[in-house]
Order: sequence, then structure tokens, then C-alpha cells
Amino acid sequence: MKTILILAFALALPFQAAAQNKTIYGGDSRLDFYEVTDRAERAAMMSAVSLFRDTALADAGEVFAVNGAIFGHERRAICPGQRFFEQRSAAFCSGTLIAPDLVLTAGHCMGDKNKPPSRCERARFVFGYAVSAEGSATDTIAKANVYSCSKVEIYANGAAGDYSVVRLDRPVQGPPAARLHAGAFPEAGSAIFTVGGPYGLPLKVVNDASVRFVNEAGTFFGTNLDTSGGNSGGGIFSARDGALIGVHTASWDPDLVEIPLPPNHGLPAEDARVKAGKCKTITALEQDGGSGKKGYVLSKIPGLAALLRGDARGDAEAAVNVPVADIPTGRADLARFGAIP
Repeated sequence: MKTILILAFALALPFQAAAQNKTIYGGDSRLDFYEVTDRAERAAMMSAVSLFRDTALADAGEVFAVNGAIFGHERRAICPGQRFFEQRSAAFCSGTLIAPDLVLTAGHCMGDKNKPPSRCERARFVFGYAVSAEGSATDTIAKANVYSCSKVEIYANGAAGDYSVVRLDRPVQGPPAARLHAGAFPEAGSAIFTVGGPYGLPLKVVNDASVRFVNEAGTFFGTNLDTSGGNSGGGIFSARDGALIGVHTASWDPDLVEIPLPPNHGLPAEDARVKAGKCKTITALEQDGGSGKKGYVLSKIPGLAALLRGDARGDAEAAVNVPVADIPTGRADLARFGAIP
């Protein structure tokens, strides 16, 4: 269901995320928004956010134009035929709305390892960056869906963990915050899914995955999610009830693999891949193969409970024991993703 690829963002993103490996385990389980039919997964997409650098959004009147090459651009050396080859890649990380003006993401999305957070000023938090219908473009974003970072409230990027909670410049209008998991962490084998933007692409649900193990301290866990570098910071959810259980932080598996350029590739003679005679494809592993991906447990984030309650008390263990509205029985408001048939 996944592949690996350290998307070394050859497009020179200034916000280079450290944990950029990508991998597919078993079948490829990445779904664009219009392909998602599960109610809990759609609700989770409503709370998902894509992190852009400020220069990736150009003012175009009532909207922002997205600055970013397609995933299949020759600078990435991706093999023709890879999924999402023609989609635009512009984000650098993912995140989840956990309160009206709070976003959970990975620590390495907001700063360099073992250093203070440094990306607040230039980061933009974009809701609704998703493909609402087959073949639809994601070239523009409504300005109302773009938020800035006001303050990094919680942050770790080192031995202590890899997580960050960002306060936005204003409360988010429209999408509800994610439903937070309360109670014991799901056991190994429990079904999970995540929402994020692999390679900086529009948001996708990645399902057909499970918890592989939880470390002895209960702070991080392994998965077989089909994630990539741009998925860093994306929420990991229980497939049983759609509740947020953790944040995706890293991969323990290999990167894209370089292969001879396949015949009948369809690329022009001047393309760098044709001149080199090679290209990169996503590594494919068995569903239970490889070492897997890493997530940080939501309830182990120090100070989160107090932050969500709006006070300075409480312990990390209680972080998710905060009253949160259940997933509605009706369809989530999908307006920000465009018209849904």
C-alpha cells in the first residue's frame, strides 16, 4: 500500500521538511477528494490543511494563484505513468485543524531539527487544496481559505518528539475541527487512515493501513501508511470512528528507486530524463513489508490539554479528553472543495 521517496524537493522549497521518505505498501491506497466515499474520511478531509510557503501563492485579485510545477516535471525525474503525474505540487507539509484557530503538524514542518521554530512568518495554511472532480484544476485558491501563522504554541523537533501546534491569525471559517480521540490508544492491528498532500500535491486520503506497533513509552507508533514527504504533519485517524489519534512524522523505509527510462515513455527528446536514460519510480513493498512509517501519539504531546482548555493546567496524558462534537450523521459541508456530485 505504499512507496518511499525522499522527494528531496528538487524545486528548492525553502521549507525543506526533514522526514521526506515515501513508500507504498501493497496496493496504492491514495485517494483524491472526489474518490473518497467514507463519511469519516470525508469529515477528516474537512479538517485537513496544506502548508505552503508564502511565495507559492501569488495574489491574483480575489484568489491566490498556486505557484508550483507539476509532479511530473523533469526536475523531479519522475517516471511517466506515475500516479498524479499531471497534478500541481506546491505544498511542503500537511496539518490538521484541532480547534477553531489551532493546527497540529509535525515539528520539522515549522523548524529545523534541534532548533527553535523558524517558519511561522512565511508559512501559509490552506484549506480546501484538493481535487473535487476528476481532471479538475487546483491552480487557484480562494483567499478566504488561506491563513497565516500567528504563533507557534507547542513545538518539538528532536529527541523529545516531532510535533507542533500553531495558532492561526484568525479562527477558521467553515470546516469543523477534527474529532479528537479519547481513551486508550488503538492496539497494534487497528485500522487507520491519514489525510495529507504527498509530494506537496492536493490533499488525499490514504487508507487501507493499520497500526504496526506502539513503543514502550506510548509516545510514537509505526504504521504502513502510503505516505510521502508532503504528508509530514498530516493527522492519523482511527478508521473505526474517524477520531484523530496522532500526527505523521517520518518514514523508516527507502526512497524512490531509479530505473532505466521505460520504452514508449512519450517524453520529448530534450527532456532531462531522456538524455539521462533513467527516471525514478516509487518503491513498492508488501503490505507488511519494510520498516514502515512513524507517527507521534496525540495524547503524549505536552501541554496540549491545557492549550485546548485555554488554561495553563493539565497534563499531557489528558490531552485528548476534551469535549468534541461527534462526526455528524449527515454529509459534511463540502463547499470549500467545490461542487460534489
